[in-house]
Amino acid sequence: MSDLPSVGRAVFDESFGGRVRALLRIRPVADAADNAGRQSWGDQRYDVVTLALAAIDSVIARQGFDDEVSYDEVVAGLEALAATAHPERPVDEHALVARYVIDALLNRREREAPYRYQISIFSRDGDGAIRHRQMPAEFRLLTEHEDHARGVNVLRASADAINALVGGLEFDVEDEQAAIELMLARQLERGAFGQAEKAAERSRLLSVRYADELRTLLADTTRDIRTVLDQWTEQVPQQLERNRAHLEERLSAEAKALEHVRGALDAPDAEPEVAGAAARIAGLLEECRHRHTELHGRLVSARTTFLDEQTRQSFRPVGSLRNPNITDDVFLPLLTLPADLAVEPAETFATSIAGTQVPRIVRFADLVDDLLAPRRGSVIEDPPDPDDELDDPDPPAVSAEVLAAAAEVVDSVELPSRLSALLSAARGADLPAEVDRAAVERVIALSVLWSFAPESVEDFSTAVDTAAQVLGPTAVVDADGTRIPLSGWSGDDLIVAEDEDALGAWAGAPSDQEAS
Repeated sequence: MSDLPSVGRAVFDESFGGRVRALLRIRPVADAADNAGRQSWGDQRYDVVTLALAAIDSVIARQGFDDEVSYDEVVAGLEALAATAHPERPVDEHALVARYVIDALLNRREREAPYRYQISIFSRDGDGAIRHRQMPAEFRLLTEHEDHARGVNVLRASADAINALVGGLEFDVEDEQAAIELMLARQLERGAFGQAEKAAERSRLLSVRYADELRTLLADTTRDIRTVLDQWTEQVPQQLERNRAHLEERLSAEAKALEHVRGALDAPDAEPEVAGAAARIAGLLEECRHRHTELHGRLVSARTTFLDEQTRQSFRPVGSLRNPNITDDVFLPLLTLPADLAVEPAETFATSIAGTQVPRIVRFADLVDDLLAPRRGSVIEDPPDPDDELDDPDPPAVSAEVLAAAAEVVDSVELPSRLSALLSAARGADLPAEVDRAAVERVIALSVLWSFAPESVEDFSTAVDTAAQVLGPTAVVDADGTRIPLSGWSGDDLIVAEDEDALGAWAGAPSDQEAS
């Protein structure tokens, strides 16, 4: 069917899908209002839509600041609104209404997953035939995050929630904000303070969304720089420069608008309605100016953040490998400590060995699913093939005689010592005839290199045990740039010490150790 005279051409435009997505942003709120009739308080007809938009506005008002709003704070605000609407109802019911609204915005019914809808996309081919395909539309309204500095869970509004509250399509923030401030300036010049207040509120919402985009980029950079490395290579430098110019323009425009509004407030013949609207506009503009000033500081330090995170994540040294003696190095010293001094290390050890800590944002539904999951059936392994049991085991990569000889060579040299001294001792040691001297020398060198820079291998535990058997369970290795002088070897002449304290003594007196 290619001819639809009653259907406009707009449905085939590329922007039509964006209009549908914009319309869907309010659907979760409408569904919550529709499902409210099934609640125990449903017959009281609370205005769920108004409460939902009030909740989003409460979150946006403090989003991006150090005191972002928490779940309980938004609940308390909605409780007050519900109590004002129905003062005759009990307080517990007001709390139920407030939590119902916020949980609907968080989509807690689906474990805070994004809202997902299917939308239809229509298009015309070159011959006029109409094509149809379905595409998913996913978005969130409110999300919950952990504020590590305050130790509480806070709420944040997504860009879709801000667009829903603004009530417009998803335009470029910079262009829309510049247009709104121009409109605000014209409204203030002609004294239309009522309309100017609406424009100032819209500008405040766009400021929140503009700051959230940069916060997301910096958070991703701090979390894992590899995920945004391509953006920093191509897009971000130009974006930061454009953002800086935009913020300078906004700060200048807001300063002029504030000067105009304060002039209206100081006028002796100002009407009470005009003065009230001017005061509210001044408050909104001050908040926008505060946000933009703080955002400008983040822009200035954004490049430094990238370089610092690149250094921290890409060039940090590999930690030394050390296997402590649990009995001699941990338990016995702990048992000899007084009780008041032993409490802290004992608690730290217990916390570490217990595994991961329970996060602050706990999903009760996940716990219920885990408890109701069917029990895993026991797996009975088949007995090995008798022929396999009779086969000889695979020979080790390094024979036990070579490992024992390498350990004896290391024991014969007083540590701390250089790798060259250990290899020279291996060349001059009295070894059994069946032991390959070159293999002993190679095992010592590989053990020292492994302890200095361990590599990922398939049998990691075997490599660790081998290095510990040759050098000792607490041996540590370091480098100071000295080149190895021994023939047949090249690279750094590494320092081998029996533990970290001995290595520190070597670093404190290098001349004495070199003389020995």
